[in-house]
Amino acid sequence: MPPPEQPSSPSSLSTHDSSSLHHLPDVIQVPFDNLFTPAAETEAQSKGAQLNQKRRRVADVLLEKSKDGKLQHGLISKVAEEFSFTRKTVSNIWQIVKAQLDFGLPIDVQCHWKGSCGKKRVPVDMEKLAAIPLSRRKNMRALSFAMEVSKSTVHRWLKRILYSSVRSRYFGMNTLSPFVFSDFKCLDHISPQSLPISPTFHDFYDHIHIDEKWFEITKKNTTFYALPEEPDPYRTTQSKSFIPKIMFLAAVGRPRYGEGGDVLWDGKIGIFPFTFEQEAQRSSKNRPAGTLETKAEPTVNRDVMKRMLLTNLIPAIKQKWPGSSRDIIIQQDNAKPHVDGNDPEIVAAAQEGDWNIQLKFQPPNSPDLNVHDLGFFRSIDSVQDQTAPRSLTDLVKPVTTAFEELSHDKLNNVFLTLQGVMGEILSHNGGNQFKIPHMGKSKLARQGILPQNLGVSTEVYENAQKFL
Repeated sequence: MPPPEQPSSPSSLSTHDSSSLHHLPDVIQVPFDNLFTPAAETEAQSKGAQLNQKRRRVADVLLEKSKDGKLQHGLISKVAEEFSFTRKTVSNIWQIVKAQLDFGLPIDVQCHWKGSCGKKRVPVDMEKLAAIPLSRRKNMRALSFAMEVSKSTVHRWLKRILYSSVRSRYFGMNTLSPFVFSDFKCLDHISPQSLPISPTFHDFYDHIHIDEKWFEITKKNTTFYALPEEPDPYRTTQSKSFIPKIMFLAAVGRPRYGEGGDVLWDGKIGIFPFTFEQEAQRSSKNRPAGTLETKAEPTVNRDVMKRMLLTNLIPAIKQKWPGSSRDIIIQQDNAKPHVDGNDPEIVAAAQEGDWNIQLKFQPPNSPDLNVHDLGFFRSIDSVQDQTAPRSLTDLVKPVTTAFEELSHDKLNNVFLTLQGVMGEILSHNGGNQFKIPHMGKSKLARQGILPQNLGVSTEVYENAQKFL
């Protein structure tokens, strides 16, 4: 009796006719059992794990063929040959098994070689290392010479011991500390309302920080990720001073937030390039004669800086400043081209229209008291690195875009870092021998517990007052 015909599936015949089924390829039977064999599993394991499994099987065979704790004559040699072990190794395994059975312990014949075999490590002479001055620890070659060992030995030492590679920079030092001698000292930024219980810094909502920075078309030292078949990039210039660059003046204030955390103002006044436009004198393959080209100011002196303040900075402040208060302090560093706050033209422009804008210098030799140097410029660098400008005109746009794209959260965090730096200055009696404090501001902001302002302890404040 022929087998009954299977009913065809309507769904399968709805899109394929019977003739198309004859063109389907033959079904290939895949041996799934062979996809992962015990041999493949063994190869995937480490040599130590394989050896321990092998020793365990030897112990099982010996226990299985033993009688009353004794082995048949010649069994050890036979097992050693079967498992490719020496007779001494199998004999040692059997002695371990018998000892564990006598004491009622579980059978464990694993190797315990790690840390007990091989050449002993040369100990690190920590006292000798600490006695070497830092000036002789600039790199591994210098350290190896001072320690009288090879450079490879020093490299292994540094991986074993807990060490840190730190950068060092020179700090300017005055006869008196910066915050003591200056009329713009850190103690002036302690809010009087917070005294004497909890000294807290001023919120800096009435401050604008300005600073200059050079931006280059390309850096002298940079990194490229190239494929193995690609040639190494070859860049030439007569000197690094010939790399086209533009100086920018950046101005920022502290962002303002509403009751629900809404951003009322992002704190950005603007970033202004020291450039001018000039007609091309000759034609080239890139542009015809007469085309306006962007040129960098050859020298940024006090006159150029004053023109920048009068034509760009002060008008931008009056246009973008939030709130009804018109009392503003512009903080700048002590660079020689910077304009004195008592300059008649600056005073007239700053007070025009019922504004009270004051231009002040920050304490000398204190770069960490400007939010640009504390981290805002580095954030702009990281965004600007994503572009590849080919001319000065192409350079202005990405720098400006990078400035505008930076989030208000980063700017607010840098102002909190500024308050933390001021607290460190007070703790060190006006010194600058400290590291920039970190408090995990991004994490605190996500948790909703980021403080609006930082402060210092009453003890630190009182000691600073006594030091004055």
